[in-house]
Amino acid sequence: MGTEDGTIILMEYFSVWEWKKQEIVFFAGVVLVILVISAVQLRTGAMKTRDAQRKADAELVTRALVRYLGDYRILPADDNGAIISCGREGMERCDWGEGEIVDRDNVVYLKKLPVDPKVSEGRRYVYEADDKRQTFKIFVALEYRRDPAYKKGLTQACGSNIQCNWYAGN
Repeated sequence: MGTEDGTIILMEYFSVWEWKKQEIVFFAGVVLVILVISAVQLRTGAMKTRDAQRKADAELVTRALVRYLGDYRILPADDNGAIISCGREGMERCDWGEGEIVDRDNVVYLKKLPVDPKVSEGRRYVYEADDKRQTFKIFVALEYRRDPAYKKGLTQACGSNIQCNWYAGN
């Protein structure tokens, strides 16, 4: 190959097969580091996505219960983390992921109670009303421990050996 001034340039062809052992180890190390960082970021992103869903679910139930409280001046009772406002005339226990919150006139406040994205691993949401049934909290267990909203010191369990660490309520 030549240039305009007649100088001849020799080109070497690139070939991985001619790499030295040290170059191959370096390249493999760089690729490995990139893969590990990507895997960690994907895992963190998945945790944050599930936590965002948990927060949105708790806020959705909170809005329904606030409307219920506004209509009746009293909240539905709680039963071991469940809401008692399902079934006929709202007198039955609501199962997370199945029941709809209704009142004694069968007016629907929430079509279907949400369920934790990892319910298959034993995670659950917990409803707790105060003794006078004027205030309540919906407890969830966030996975991402660096979330600024993460609360320490809560005593509720959001599953077997799973501590609740965030809540929404009135």
